Amino acid sequence: MKRNEFIKCLALFLFSTIFLYGVGETYGVLWLQFHFLGQYNGEGFYFSFSSLTPILGGLLIVALYETKIKRLI
Repeated sequence: MKRNEFIKCLALFLFSTIFLYGVGETYGVLWLQFHFLGQYNGEGFYFSFSSLTPILGGLLIVALYETKIKRLI
């Protein structure tokens, strides 16, 4: 039973995160786009991620599902 709930939450998280990243890429919303920059220069290896907003949005959606919506179903 708990495994099914975990799979539901994981699927909801993945769907919502991919959806938000897709909206960012499709409509050019910079704070929803995924960018990965990795480079090697004289100082060493440098990398950066941008826009973790969709990941945080996915976590928020799962949290809302667990606290509010799950009780109604």
